[in-house]
Amino acid sequence: MTRSSGNYAGIYVMLSLLLLCGCIGSRKGERQLAEAEKFIASCPDSTIVILAEMDTTELSEAQKYRRMLLYAYTCVIHGETIPLNSNDLKLGKDMWDNTFSEDEIKWLILKSADAKYRGDFVARIEYLKDAEFLAIQLDSKFNLALIYQYLALVYEQGFNGTVSRYYADKAVNILRELDCPKQLREARMSVVGALSARRDYKTMLDSLLSMKDEVMTNATEGYKIYFLDMLARTYDENNQTREAIQIWDSLTDENQINSNTLAHRARAYWRINELDSAYMLIQQANSLPHNITDEYLCRNVEYGILEKMGRKQELAIVDSLREQASKKVFEERKLEESSLALNQKYDTAARLAWIDAAKARHRTLIMIFVTVIIALVALGVYLYLRKRNQLLRLQHENDVLQIRTLQNNLFENDNHQKAVSSKISELFQSRFNLIDSLAMSYFECRETGQEQKRIYNEVKNSINSFSSEEATHKLEDIVNGYNDNLMEKFKEDFPKLSQAQYRLALYLFCGFSLPSVSIFTGSELRNIYVYKSRLKSTINKSDSPRKDEYLAFFK
Repeated sequence: MTRSSGNYAGIYVMLSLLLLCGCIGSRKGERQLAEAEKFIASCPDSTIVILAEMDTTELSEAQKYRRMLLYAYTCVIHGETIPLNSNDLKLGKDMWDNTFSEDEIKWLILKSADAKYRGDFVARIEYLKDAEFLAIQLDSKFNLALIYQYLALVYEQGFNGTVSRYYADKAVNILRELDCPKQLREARMSVVGALSARRDYKTMLDSLLSMKDEVMTNATEGYKIYFLDMLARTYDENNQTREAIQIWDSLTDENQINSNTLAHRARAYWRINELDSAYMLIQQANSLPHNITDEYLCRNVEYGILEKMGRKQELAIVDSLREQASKKVFEERKLEESSLALNQKYDTAARLAWIDAAKARHRTLIMIFVTVIIALVALGVYLYLRKRNQLLRLQHENDVLQIRTLQNNLFENDNHQKAVSSKISELFQSRFNLIDSLAMSYFECRETGQEQKRIYNEVKNSINSFSSEEATHKLEDIVNGYNDNLMEKFKEDFPKLSQAQYRLALYLFCGFSLPSVSIFTGSELRNIYVYKSRLKSTINKSDSPRKDEYLAFFK
């Protein structure tokens, strides 16, 4: 039986330790996730490092999923698209759909990026609109700025520069308020993209030049190359082709060269009639991987170069390729424009559904809150009444105890008063007996020779009887009874006095004269004066709080 109990105790201890470790690990995981989320906007590299260093064995399932969400979200908003598979979509739907939280906003942004990766423009806009509405409801400004930035990009690609500029400006205003320099730079580049869609190249160049110092000071090398490429294109569009070529020639990193950039550089050389350089660049652009839009751009530039070079026999082939690319670009643009046309319909239907759902959720939360408040109030009233009843019962018991104590004190005082009265009565009776005895002795020996002698003897015997130990104790009892235990207090305050000094004080407390005290004690009167003076001096030098009360009897 003892061994079994010990085994169970060991198991309980192990379970307690495991539970404690789990709680500590869970709290540590929450702190790490919160810290990682704090650096997403300002320092995404730190976020990636924190998420990578987390010990997943100590995380709960919900924390593991949130770690995956933050990692994918960080990568997406800083330029790397992570495609989602069916398992990811199912997991995200179970974890974050309709949660009305910051995590749901992040999940919608991820889904919009995945829709872009899959070429589903309608879904991309729907996800961004959902995320925009939710971010407004939750006042999530950073996420709202990102959403506006992505919407600006969507409309820029749909060649609707006015709407694109509208969303880009809103993103810039929010990010400037939040002081997020890296994302603010991206949002300002979205403004540049919107101006490009509107073909407002003059304003576009002014905007890029206003950003140049900040970009060249704080941006990464890759971003600087991207920025200078955009600046060169804008110079070219503003008929400052020489400046554009000078910038492109300064970009020596071949890893950053793509077919789109090469096509723009070839067009710049074409404009200044350096056709050989232009043709070499466009051939290099054609040899690199590119999408349909880049294909259309490259074929247009190539057609213009060949036409200007007079190589008319090659124009038909290039024109055929250009027409094919043009049809595909037109189809994609038409699809994208049709998806943009869905916005008004989607806004009226989806947003109303969102509002209804939010109101229903709000009503539910209010009902839950009111129910909890009522339950807490009821519990508080119950606990208050219970405590009050306990206090009243204790107070009643205390009152009863005080009443009983008073009754006992009254009974004891009554007994004490009776005892003192009896002693006083006895004292008076003894005094009357003394007078009666003296009177009888005087009557019997009156007018005889024995008169004086007999009376003297009677008085002497009475005084000796009064000076006995028994009479002294009775006298102490009377003094204590009628002077609030005066003799007892005197003995407590002066415990080192002799019995003769106590007896002298007793006679003085009773009011006897010094000659009477001399007779009672059998001492000379002059000695009594000396004893009284010494006792008075002893009392006067003491620290007793009642010495004035004692000295009043020595006057």
